[in-house]
Amino acid sequence: MKAIHLTDYITFNINTNVAIRVDSIVSAEVMVYAYVFGDQQTGFKLDTVDSEITWLVNGNRATSQGFRDLYTKLHGKEQLNTLIKNVCTEAENLVEGRVATSFPDLVNDAIL
Repeated sequence: MKAIHLTDYITFNINTNVAIRVDSIVSAEVMVYAYVFGDQQTGFKLDTVDSEITWLVNGNRATSQGFRDLYTKLHGKEQLNTLIKNVCTEAENLVEGRVATSFPDLVNDAIL
């Protein structure tokens, strides 16, 4: 029996906290959990696993259910779903852009 090395598939986990201002009252902190992997053609790519939103109303943290209830009463369930999707997409795009332009620098940063 003989084993031959074919390729290495190396990935990194990245957990990034992002702040998003929705409007003058609502903002969010989004934790984006993702894998970063090398792509021979374009450099590093991001594969988002999950995003968790912490809602803030007038700068104060709101419980997830409390925010959902309030927003649904004011704007409806469909608008809440759109808001969640837009906030997650914005956070993921920011992280993806950072990975595409700065990941080699992040890997080389000193760990404090």
